[in-house]
Amino acid sequence: MDINKLINIARSVPKEKLKTDAGLREVIRDISRQAGKNLSSREIDMYTETFRKMSRTESVGSLMNKLSKKGVKDSDLDKIKKRFKK
Repeated sequence: MDINKLINIARSVPKEKLKTDAGLREVIRDISRQAGKNLSSREIDMYTETFRKMSRTESVGSLMNKLSKKGVKDSDLDKIKKRFKK
């Protein structure tokens, strides 16, 4: 999936939905469908827990560093930074 499409999907998520587990599950389910994936309830619960954990312990810088280590190109990381600064 194109990095710009992912950024647009992330920006379209209402912040209110990220405050509750039910809302977060709905967001994860919708995004997975947009990506052509059909997740089980267990997988959605796992991603929900992972998101909650990361939201408490990670910063933007540490997440960008992890993306870099996972092989995301520097040009894509720059695009992400620019898009979120707007």
